[in-house]
Amino acid sequence: MVRVMNRVFLAALLLASAPAFSAGLASRSADTWDPREPDLEGLYAALGGGGGLVFTPGDNAFGYDGEVRVGYSFGPKLQIYLSGAMDVASFSGDSIHTEQISAFLQYHLLVRGPVMVYGRAGFGVGLSTDVVPGRTAAGFAQAGGIGVEIRVAPNLFVAPEIFYRHAYLSAGGSDIRIQTAGLQFSVVYY
Repeated sequence: MVRVMNRVFLAALLLASAPAFSAGLASRSADTWDPREPDLEGLYAALGGGGGLVFTPGDNAFGYDGEVRVGYSFGPKLQIYLSGAMDVASFSGDSIHTEQISAFLQYHLLVRGPVMVYGRAGFGVGLSTDVVPGRTAAGFAQAGGIGVEIRVAPNLFVAPEIFYRHAYLSAGGSDIRIQTAGLQFSVVYY
């Protein structure tokens, strides 16, 4: 557990230092969006994956995740999109898969040249066929994250993010709460 916490701390430290590192690499000093840059209005799409801790009542395990996002960007500050995410972990030899389909609002807290720091939050539905054998468990889900988008091409960014997902799933009288917290890397297109 200590090794995992050390890795999470290191990942958070790297994520927190990314804006300063990228700003040092960039030769721009503008505090706002440069009008010569693409306006980032229109299609928003992202594909990402990573790893984290999956928590169930009485147990936790390291797992991996994947996420696909499609939506609309209203400019460099605000995006709205649908997200499909999957988390997978093994508990005592049994694998648990959970999926979330959520609507997200993403807001950039800092837009400085090639670096944009954002926060996002979403609500939707969580699903799993592994929680209750022979049934599909479903329920309310929410998720959020804090990350940094770093420009690598005019409309293409890489985005490390610390994320959190929570789903309260129910099927056949059985209820379970599943939470995931971790680090994810995405490729984002505007």
